[in-house]
Amino acid sequence: MITSNKLILALIVVFIGVTLFTQYSLLSQSAIKIMGAASTDTGTATLTIGTAGSIRFAVNAIDFGSGSVNTSSGNTQCILDTNGTNESSQCISFSANTTYFQLENDGTANVTVQLLSNKDASAFFGGTATLASFRYAVFNNESQSCRNGTGGTGTVGQIGGGTGNCTAADDTAGNCTVSPMGWTDVNSTGVTGATICQRLLFTDLNDSIGFDINITIPYDAPSGAKSATFTATATSTT
Repeated sequence: MITSNKLILALIVVFIGVTLFTQYSLLSQSAIKIMGAASTDTGTATLTIGTAGSIRFAVNAIDFGSGSVNTSSGNTQCILDTNGTNESSQCISFSANTTYFQLENDGTANVTVQLLSNKDASAFFGGTATLASFRYAVFNNESQSCRNGTGGTGTVGQIGGGTGNCTAADDTAGNCTVSPMGWTDVNSTGVTGATICQRLLFTDLNDSIGFDINITIPYDAPSGAKSATFTATATSTT
């Protein structure tokens, strides 16, 4: 019996030992799994791209050269424009000119464009005011660059409305894309002048408008160099 009891006790001790060893092994394996678990995290790069309204004169100078009114033939004025007009019977020596002003949206937002002259006809030339004029006409230099107030693409011709689908009434109502659509006295009042395009796009192939100028010089304009400056103002819009 003693032998038997000893054997039973020994077996119990062995069983306990095996059980403890098994528990230790399980705990050890569990610890290994916890320590070796995969860990992930994320990093995020953020930035904000702002919009900027910007405009530049791609062509910013026009020169008609030197000349005078042909008064010997009884003329009282000389008419020149950037559409190639040089009334030879009225003018002496001035150069015919087909270079026109070009405005380009070089920003990252659509813009409303306003144009201001620092001089009207009287201040530009002097002489008899009723014989002088200083006018301009605006057009799309690249197809559909300018949109109207509702985003439409109504078109106008280069000078005097051309064969476009905008009438003078449409122009007045703001339904055309550019304004003025025909020869109009330059705007020399206010801070920024007149709106010539309500929404000039910034996309590279459709971001340019142009404007021609037309000048009528009176016969009694004082001699000397004459100059006028146009200032274009761009305001970001949708």
